[in-house]
Amino acid sequence: MGKAEETRQSIIEKSAVIFNMNGYQRTSMSMLTKALGLTKGAVYGHFPDKDALAVEAFRHSVRQVSERVRAQLLPHESPVDRLRAFAQAFLDFYGDIVKAGGCPILNTAVDADDAHPRLHEEVTRVLTAWEERLVAMVEIGRESGELRPDADGRLFATTFIALIEGGILMAKTVGDKHYLERSVEGINLLIDRMAADAG
Repeated sequence: MGKAEETRQSIIEKSAVIFNMNGYQRTSMSMLTKALGLTKGAVYGHFPDKDALAVEAFRHSVRQVSERVRAQLLPHESPVDRLRAFAQAFLDFYGDIVKAGGCPILNTAVDADDAHPRLHEEVTRVLTAWEERLVAMVEIGRESGELRPDADGRLFATTFIALIEGGILMAKTVGDKHYLERSVEGINLLIDRMAADAG
């Protein structure tokens, strides 16, 4: 990686935290340049505008979450165990989520809705990919016989995402991790129901 690419990556990583903690609208270029220790010209040398930087920062934040979830799933081979580990991952790094200002998907979804089409499009893409991944995991569980043939992957995926994001929102807002813990318990109950009498 050359110096220019290193600088660009550093801008993305530092901006990701700033955008996530303050939101797109409240994050000004002046705030970014001060935190980055760069001039506006230096930032604009790597990104055409604030929107482009915000999109790259969001993608970076999502990649970080995805990589941590993937690491949690690696030790598990069973589809049911992988579904449980997926939910547990958010509990395991909840402290880091709070330090970073909350879930970047939830924060950006609320911030970009009806106001920033490019960011909204990115959030939609990420949520759709998350949903499809969960649906595929349920399908693998059905094919392996660990989940019932009538297990509804779409229903599970939608409920999973709603419980995780809602749990993070409530836990961070109220300052009580138990809200997220109860959300994960709810997901595990859904998995139990899908797995009942399987095989």
